[in-house]
Amino acid sequence: MKNMLKLATPVVLTYLGLMLMGFVDLLFVGRVSPTAIGAVGVGTSIFIWFMIFGIGLLTGMDYPISHAFGAGKTEEGHRVLNQGLIVSVIMSVPLTVMLLFLNHHLAVFGFNPQILSETQGYLEVIAWSLLPTFVFSALRQYLQAIGIARPALVILVVANVLNALANYALIFGKWGMPALGTVGSAWATFVSRGFMMIVMAIYVWRWDAKHHQYFKKVVFQYERDLMKTLLRLGTPSALQMLFEVGVFATSTTLAAKLTASELAAHQIVLNTASMTFMVPMGISSATAVLVGQHMGKNDFRGARITGWRGFALGVGFMAFSAVMLLLFPDAILSIYTTDSQVLEVGKSLLLVVALFQLSDGAQVVGTGALRGIADTHSPMYVNLVGHWALGLPVGVYLCFSLHWGVKGLWVGLSSGLTLVALTLVFIWWKKSHLLKSRTVVEIADFA
Repeated sequence: MKNMLKLATPVVLTYLGLMLMGFVDLLFVGRVSPTAIGAVGVGTSIFIWFMIFGIGLLTGMDYPISHAFGAGKTEEGHRVLNQGLIVSVIMSVPLTVMLLFLNHHLAVFGFNPQILSETQGYLEVIAWSLLPTFVFSALRQYLQAIGIARPALVILVVANVLNALANYALIFGKWGMPALGTVGSAWATFVSRGFMMIVMAIYVWRWDAKHHQYFKKVVFQYERDLMKTLLRLGTPSALQMLFEVGVFATSTTLAAKLTASELAAHQIVLNTASMTFMVPMGISSATAVLVGQHMGKNDFRGARITGWRGFALGVGFMAFSAVMLLLFPDAILSIYTTDSQVLEVGKSLLLVVALFQLSDGAQVVGTGALRGIADTHSPMYVNLVGHWALGLPVGVYLCFSLHWGVKGLWVGLSSGLTLVALTLVFIWWKKSHLLKSRTVVEIADFA
């Protein structure tokens, strides 16, 4: 548990740092208008579809690097990093083009006209931040998989300060800058992500020069077998994250058909839920790394125990989070806005969010534990069925057919999330029993 906390704590803080950028953006545009909140919310939700696919694909680096590190094959881990960097650059091109194309055709989705124009301006800028986001993520995954998480955290802290200052200057026109509104928020985020990529690249280069000098010794080239492994593990992981995060992004585009107040409340509550989710997500990443390292050492008992410890930490925190959401809804919502209509809708949504906190924690840790034994397919299928065959259809029916409004969307999403959590816990329970007697090859085949 000590080792898990040592790795999980900076990883959790790193994920919170990533979320803090969106939180800061909302804080600043929240002082502009509910329409501005909705525009940034919709724009971010659309952007997330593309960003999360790339980041999910790069999680395919977790198992081969942590497994190689556990087995003492550090050079092989560096070669996997090279493949991750190649993937980051190549996939950023079509994804950026697709996002810009979609941005010019958003009108077909029937968004509120007031929100549409501001959303398009925001996306026009933020689309270009995909490349720095992917490169930073690949470098962070590498360090994380070998047990180094603090540098990413420090970089994110500085980047968030830069983002806050840039938001203030570019949204409101301070310090001689033009007042760009929501577009200014996009430029601030773009600059911050570029800063993260550059500083992380410098750190990894200098760290490698001090310890291994693999950047000099190992030829930077495409390696078919390693790339196949990365894509074989990363593709289902990317789809799993797309199914999970995408359903919430879709709910935001659906909420854009409602009033500006409902959309603003939805976005504020979604941002709050995302902040609490970052803690078990960080624990999930630490669980995947440590389980993978135990597998590399053929320590199957350690892998099994580590997985269950991850569940204990993740679900335990989310129980605490649920209590806080139930006790202090007014204090939480007032951080974002003072609009009375937004606050009223937001309080009803926070109640639903509090109820699914345990499910959210269990499902994300389950995904990490399974990724640690090279099973990225089970979470993909479970998320597809739970969110898209149950959660979203139920939410749409409650929202638009029974006229529950945005609350109906959240009740539906909660039902899907609960099904996913229960199923993934059951799958890990079954596979953890196999770790008592199976060999590495048999475990990999079973996964």
